[in-house]
Amino acid sequence: MHILGVMNNEEQVSFMVDHMLVKLGKYLRILGYDAAWDSSIRTHELITRANREHRVFLTRNTRLPSQYPTPQALLMIQSTDPVEQIEQVASTFRLSDKNLFSKCIRCNVGLEPVADKTSIQDRVHPNVYGRYEHFFQCPSCGTVFWKGSHVRNTCRKLKVENRAERS
Repeated sequence: MHILGVMNNEEQVSFMVDHMLVKLGKYLRILGYDAAWDSSIRTHELITRANREHRVFLTRNTRLPSQYPTPQALLMIQSTDPVEQIEQVASTFRLSDKNLFSKCIRCNVGLEPVADKTSIQDRVHPNVYGRYEHFFQCPSCGTVFWKGSHVRNTCRKLKVENRAERS
């Protein structure tokens, strides 16, 4: 394992993932962590942005340290399997699952509870609207989320406790 840089507080750790690790980035967001990526820019620009924003740079590119500017904080991901990748990051930085499903997977922005269910009625399938009482919305992109079977399935896949279902 290769880690450069020191992170002091796992609650404040944020990540930049390279182009090979976007699925890992989505899993980090599912766990409630700040994870960024940008497929439109080159790797050296991602590193520059990660350094500027004080993010841990996550990559599988073993040539990275000699090829590009050195990231301030770097974790070399070992596996090609996204679940094993999240396990490596979670154990390295002692990440918790207490903020599970609290961020928009698309925007990386914190979700807000929908106060009036009728306000999103035309934005979800009628079966979903009828079956669930509590919804969450991304204030940035407007995507509506709910705690359906996908939450249980993702928790099982990531081997985390389904705290989200209880709230």
